[in-house]
Amino acid sequence: MNTVWNEENIIFLISMPRSGSTLLQRILANHAEIASTSESWLLLSQIYALKEGVAFSEYSHTAASRAVNDFCECLPNGREEYLSTVKELLVKNFSQVSGIHKNIYLEKTPRNNLILKELVEMFPNSKYIFLWRNPASVVASMIDSFAAGKWNIYRQEIDLYAGYENMLSAESLNISKRIDIRYEDLVSMPEEKTNELLQFIGLDSKTNVTDFVNTKLKGRMGDPTGVKEYSTISTKSLHKWEKTFSNPLRKKWLTKYIQNIDGEDLRRIGYDKDSILRSIFLIKNSYTHFFSDAIRMIYGLLDRKFQISLIRRLNCINKGKRKYTLQ
Repeated sequence: MNTVWNEENIIFLISMPRSGSTLLQRILANHAEIASTSESWLLLSQIYALKEGVAFSEYSHTAASRAVNDFCECLPNGREEYLSTVKELLVKNFSQVSGIHKNIYLEKTPRNNLILKELVEMFPNSKYIFLWRNPASVVASMIDSFAAGKWNIYRQEIDLYAGYENMLSAESLNISKRIDIRYEDLVSMPEEKTNELLQFIGLDSKTNVTDFVNTKLKGRMGDPTGVKEYSTISTKSLHKWEKTFSNPLRKKWLTKYIQNIDGEDLRRIGYDKDSILRSIFLIKNSYTHFFSDAIRMIYGLLDRKFQISLIRRLNCINKGKRKYTLQ
């Protein structure tokens, strides 16, 4: 067993939220040599520290970003050296949580898709698993899991647009060690697809695919929904999205969303744009959630324009304000 860790000991699972990444993570982490935690989110803050004007914080992210970039200019190799130091930290942390008995760490944080370019720049020799799912199913699962069936997509736009676009554009990054898998194939052929992934990783197939429910992952993040709902790997979730999108407002939104995705991009990852649009058109109309959706969609437009959610969070901060004043 290799005791000296480097980037080759790390596998990045790249996906959209609600794409089955927790299921795949639990299946792979059941292998004797693979360690993982629910979601680390470690890289996002380190990379966003370089991005000015894209985040809000109590300490002023914009000012901090300017300071970090200025500091990078003082380093012998500038930004490259900063990223190299962050890389060393991550490799060390991943090796520490893996312990002495596991030789591979599987990093699963869906919003890493927002920093894909920097990720590949920092870890060019790591392995990357791209997990895809029918985008209609992804959106429906966001509604059903994150908001108990109520319209909430205005809160997920960063994933549905920027995150998805980054994943589709990752071809240009020329990742040398990459494998793609569809959620639909994983749940239809779990043993075959798991063996393909383990072969890609360079491990034997000595793992029990059906024992994923017993895989324990430390950490509060991640998504237990599918694990709680299904005790075995099931294809029942493949067409649930059609019921979620049965009212006219949702059908119209989803139709527009799919239409805006390049058909060739969808074909490349294994989905047919016309087939998805046809399935949406054929869904029998109902008016479940129709009126609440109308209100929530209007609220989403206002939230985007006036940053209502941000104001609400600021009010929460102010209510718990410290009993001293910053000088």
